[in-house]
Amino acid sequence: MKDHRSRVVEEFTICFIVTSDSVYRGEKIDEIKPIFNDIEIYCSKAKKGIYTVVPNDRKIIEETAKEFLGQCDVIIVTGGTGLSKKDISVDVIRSMAIKDVPGIGEIFRYLSYRDIGIYSYISRTGGYVVNNSFIVVVPGNPRAVELMIKEILCHIAPHVVYELRYT
Repeated sequence: MKDHRSRVVEEFTICFIVTSDSVYRGEKIDEIKPIFNDIEIYCSKAKKGIYTVVPNDRKIIEETAKEFLGQCDVIIVTGGTGLSKKDISVDVIRSMAIKDVPGIGEIFRYLSYRDIGIYSYISRTGGYVVNNSFIVVVPGNPRAVELMIKEILCHIAPHVVYELRYT
């Protein structure tokens, strides 16, 4: 009998939805795209899927996430994890979710604490299951995205995707 954690996929597709009004309008450089471009360096089992930048608009974020479902095993949504009125990504994805994975946000905030201190606990970062995709919503800061990928997703995604595909 196989150990539960040994049930992993050999590869999974990872996609990005960057939520940022300023990047969407071309007023700010997209600092997340280089991370996506190097995803296979960060995470050997990850294969690049779709990448897009959208504004902080509830309907557009939801429609984009729905388009990605079925095409992406893992979806990283960047931005929209704070407390401002424009920070809606978490709320949109949570409303679509069939399951909440609270440990993702908990471990992210804990690991972020090393870098930015107590302010890490203001982040509403979270993990969700929507249909058969695993979606994480993470701050739009490139260091936060790298932390999520290197310290969390690369380790758990092969097992999470296995669970969503085969059980």
